[in-house]
Amino acid sequence: MPPKSFSKIFWKQYLLLEKDFLETDEFVTIDKNNFKTFSSRYTYLLLNICSEIDSIAEEYCKVLGRKPKNIVAKVCAIVTKTPRIKNERAITKCPYEVIKPAPFQAFDDKVAAEWWRNYNLVKHARAEEPSDSIPNSQLANLKSVLWALAALYILCQNLYKLLGESDLQLEPSRLFES
Repeated sequence: MPPKSFSKIFWKQYLLLEKDFLETDEFVTIDKNNFKTFSSRYTYLLLNICSEIDSIAEEYCKVLGRKPKNIVAKVCAIVTKTPRIKNERAITKCPYEVIKPAPFQAFDDKVAAEWWRNYNLVKHARAEEPSDSIPNSQLANLKSVLWALAALYILCQNLYKLLGESDLQLEPSRLFES
């Protein structure tokens, strides 16, 4: 995939999702104290961001010549080729509180990270209310969405680098430092 196609297909979508997320800051400040805040807008964002993560992870794996079946296998394939992603952090920039999500740190070859598990519970079992924890609908919260967006940002940045040198300058993120 040429970098120009990447920009049109994946980076443009990232920027749209980031814009939608930043608009929520008008109502819920992007701050650690608000991590458990949930809303219908966060549900919308979590579902869309994670769907995009699955798409870009699929494309990333194609570039690597791999065809894993699920997100855990995709992340494992990506981390095997690009080990730094496992601990890579997407650092929020001013004017937002400095938050440093490392969204792939908790993935291993058998288990997905909490934010991805939350996405699956919201996607497949949103109406359920487990007796030992909060209702699944409340898992679409600020923290899950921020970690998912950080994961998408990290995948985009690393796939763009993997595609090779380009004179094309990507529009910068308004949320994360480059």
